[in-house]
Amino acid sequence: MSPALPVTVALAASASLAAALLVPSVAVASQSAAEPTPGSGQGGSPGPSVPAGYKVTTGLPGKITVGKKTGNTSLNATIRNGEAKELGAVRLKVVGFEGMQIKAVEGCSAIPAGELPEGSNSGFSCAVDKLAAGQSREYRVTARFDLGKTGRICLPVTLGDTKTLLWQQGPVHFGTTDTSSDAPDTPLLLGTKNVPSGGAATPSGGTASAPTAAGKSGGPSGGTVSASPSTGTGKDGKEAAPSRSAGGAAPSTSESPAELPRTGSPSALPLAGALAGALLVAGAVGIWVTTRRRGRH
Repeated sequence: MSPALPVTVALAASASLAAALLVPSVAVASQSAAEPTPGSGQGGSPGPSVPAGYKVTTGLPGKITVGKKTGNTSLNATIRNGEAKELGAVRLKVVGFEGMQIKAVEGCSAIPAGELPEGSNSGFSCAVDKLAAGQSREYRVTARFDLGKTGRICLPVTLGDTKTLLWQQGPVHFGTTDTSSDAPDTPLLLGTKNVPSGGAATPSGGTASAPTAAGKSGGPSGGTVSASPSTGTGKDGKEAAPSRSAGGAAPSTSESPAELPRTGSPSALPLAGALAGALLVAGAVGIWVTTRRRGRH
């Protein structure tokens, strides 16, 4: 047997073992990168006192695009009836915050400025009279998004023209952390806080805390909801100011979104690389020892 044969076999074994450790890690990293963008009912939750027989949810697309020059964008807002019976009269609202301004919602009425939720800049109210069990309905939303700001959207659903909140999605961010592209359209992801044009890319992905109370009732707006949690009703019947913390400062309504859970498995690539390197070093030491022994004999 040639003296070089054991050396070749040892090198091949070490390389094979290192490759076996690296391949699963690369697969994990690729799978994590390929995970779909979260969407649908992200950032949504039922109201605090939902009556029996109502199981309503809403949905937003996981990705929209905005024209860089015009700021124009469009999306579908969806309401779903998850009950086993027909849904009666409820009201869906589409409300914009900060850099996202709702221009129109097909088949819906604009909410008067004096009845908009606190902190919002625009909104539309949609009367949903009947919705069969298990069915959903889409509303085409036209909006304008200022890429120089952050922007959020909110979909509250109330029982008719009352304050009873059945469901609320958001206010949830749409945005991008990459402003370097020269493409005419900018993709915005749901649950991603927008980095204003020219700013540093600092991914934060989050949604604002969901309020737990409906707002004013009556008129085309029905019940509304504030961007700040813990609102109530004052002695004069109007919506009270948001609750303040022990330090006396009002909670932030736009710049302090809750952090979203991170998705995907953490990559094991660095650990596997270190193990593979250690194995290669051990193999080289073994080869050196074997060669020394053969030289002595």
